[in-house]
Amino acid sequence: MEDKPRLEVLTTPSSYDGVRLQIENAIVQNRDYYNFKMTELPHMEVAVESLKKGAADLLAMSINQWKSIDNEGLQISAFLARREPTWVLVADDKPEYLPYGGIVVCDKKLIKRQILRMREDLSILDMTSFLSTYFAEVDAESIDVNEELDLLEKSREDGLIDGYIISRGKFSQIKSRVRRHTLGMQREKPSQEFERSKFISPPLEGFTVLVSRVGFPNPTLDRLNDKAAEICYSVENSIFESLSDELKEISGIFVEQKKLSTILKQYVKLIDDSYALKIGENYLIPSSKKSRDSRTKWNPSKDLIQGPRICIYFEVVGSDSKVSLELVRIEPLHDNKFDRGKNVLITEIKFTVDLMLKQHDELRRLISGLPEDYALPKSGLLKL
Repeated sequence: MEDKPRLEVLTTPSSYDGVRLQIENAIVQNRDYYNFKMTELPHMEVAVESLKKGAADLLAMSINQWKSIDNEGLQISAFLARREPTWVLVADDKPEYLPYGGIVVCDKKLIKRQILRMREDLSILDMTSFLSTYFAEVDAESIDVNEELDLLEKSREDGLIDGYIISRGKFSQIKSRVRRHTLGMQREKPSQEFERSKFISPPLEGFTVLVSRVGFPNPTLDRLNDKAAEICYSVENSIFESLSDELKEISGIFVEQKKLSTILKQYVKLIDDSYALKIGENYLIPSSKKSRDSRTKWNPSKDLIQGPRICIYFEVVGSDSKVSLELVRIEPLHDNKFDRGKNVLITEIKFTVDLMLKQHDELRRLISGLPEDYALPKSGLLKL
């Protein structure tokens, strides 16, 4: 019987991002295929130095931690399955039903603008403003995550605020049982796709990676590596890095891999039998068979590329939350065709954002039937 590969894995205490729990679950689920030894070190800096010195084979961390450390001599050897990247609203009611003029605490600039796009009457406070308003004696710089969560939940129970928005990792640390409402893309309710506000996630959320020294035999981790997460990160990170610094914190990016049938089930409910659904240069034609289920039966054209799709969602939200730009691109996974689609999307983002930021000069030619102020100079449609 062949011996199981021995892997020494380093971890750090929970950073409220879900990494620690996910790597523990991965070790339990794969212990029949690997001989694991897991060691916890107190700080990420210590763990990185220990890995570089050869004290272990792998170190688990989030992708944001990978970007922040000195990773010279290190490499990403495997991606675990992506965790749910959406954030949650902790409140008694869904965002639609919060009291008029309600107070919500949110530290994420993008999500603050997204929630105001949905409910412009709400008052959104960041953590610093919340503490200075209700708990001036608390030092915002020294408060830890557990104290922050306890303070937010107590304030909600006492009626000082109506809710607060946090990451799923932080939500998992709340000791009491509370209601949460996912601020997502409403994929489970396609009939409401164009009726409810979307919350495209902040970039690079939910990725957990296993880091090794350069030269580690990556094929050893094939069973652990999630190829879909690896591809989605590559696409999402390319788009994120192409953005200017002022766009990065107000842009939502989410990339996922979907089966073609799943995409069709989502959209076929929104269209009539007389329409054809176009994906790129290919068409899906309604079935000629007339029955009660005819609107959900589709025959793909012969030119249709089979296999899963890479779905890319992007949005940028203006400072007043009244203007936003959303771009969606769906590309085949086959033969890395999505890579070209990603590059096209990056070009489209730059062109469209520049166009929306551009100021319009006064029109010299008056157009009959339009008001006089139509010809006046105007500022750009999108304000960052």
